[in-house]
Amino acid sequence: MADAVRQVPEKYGPVRAVLRPRLGSYGRRLLACLAPMLAGAVLLLLLWSRRPGPAVAVVLLGLVLVAALACWLRLRPALVVRTDSHVLRSRTVGFAATPLERLDSVVTVGALHRSADSPRRAGRPHLWAADRAGRRVFALDGGVWDGRALEEVAEALGAPRTHVEQLTAGQAAARWPRLVPWRLRHQRLCSAASSAALVGVLALAVWLSLDLPGTG
Repeated sequence: MADAVRQVPEKYGPVRAVLRPRLGSYGRRLLACLAPMLAGAVLLLLLWSRRPGPAVAVVLLGLVLVAALACWLRLRPALVVRTDSHVLRSRTVGFAATPLERLDSVVTVGALHRSADSPRRAGRPHLWAADRAGRRVFALDGGVWDGRALEEVAEALGAPRTHVEQLTAGQAAARWPRLVPWRLRHQRLCSAASSAALVGVLALAVWLSLDLPGTG
């Protein structure tokens, strides 16, 4: 996992700027982990209380590991580094590197809302960098980065910037169709799918732990 400046490959040259999310962002990140944390806790409780057979126990442990991985992906250290030629974003393995020469413009949104009737506090900041064709080549979102940290990243990128304080996902997609990803255009669908997956996992775990015929 790339989480330190010393891990930046030498081929990108000397590091000119290092940016990290502020500590205050961990509150939102922990909140985003509540669902997988709850699922993991329920699965562990079932393993401890029901003591299912080996086959079922392996399945439940696998689901616990998936829940732990989901939390780790949200809470893992995040890092953005700028060199003379590239901007690098940490990922699970290594860095995602984008040549600075590809950055034609930067768009920041102070609060991106699901829809016009969403609660005011529900909006999250976003940053997108586009090439000359308007395609997204670099992006950060408020799930990890808060507004002030994204301001610092935008300044470090050095490209012409457009800032809008508040927008809905639909408005942003209409204005910058190549910047806004599918998951932001269809947040209700993604939320419903995530909720259904969580309920399905918990229902499967309970069913398996009951040692019903055919469950092993």
